[in-house]
Amino acid sequence: MNENLLALETRKKIFELIEKRPGLHKREIARAMGMSLSTIDYHLHHMEKKGLVEARLDGKYKRYFIRKEGKKEDKRIFSMLRQEVPRRILLFLLSHPKAIHKEICEHIGKAPSTISFHMKKLIKEGLVEEIAMGKEKAYVVKDEEKVIDLLITYRESFVDRAVDRFIDAWAGFGKR
Repeated sequence: MNENLLALETRKKIFELIEKRPGLHKREIARAMGMSLSTIDYHLHHMEKKGLVEARLDGKYKRYFIRKEGKKEDKRIFSMLRQEVPRRILLFLLSHPKAIHKEICEHIGKAPSTISFHMKKLIKEGLVEEIAMGKEKAYVVKDEEKVIDLLITYRESFVDRAVDRFIDAWAGFGKR
């Protein structure tokens, strides 16, 4: 009986973590909870089966969300925000709309091929739009307000100083 109570308490803590930090994948949950991957897997499977949480495939990761919370669009955005390079690209584009590929590469500090790979993902997910500017292509975030709103709402769940700097600058401009 004590084991069941512990399991319920563990599930409750996992549920609360996902509620607070939507879009985490299994390993991130295991690290945050200080538990083994197999324990997390067991509880997530049970919660998925019972309809408490749902998973969204994101490349090689399965990202978890509270079932009734958030729209499909939010989950798509979170899948990208939970990845470091796409998050940094989105933050840069929010601050520098119509930036070209070269500017993004310079700011992010990654190879052009790496940036191209992530830009294709962001475009495919409908988060970034490509704009022709002569011979160059510029990029803009499609739904700036939604992305910014999610960044602000879940600020503490992103352990990234770039998010903090962006939100502080955004607030400083009186945009919020």
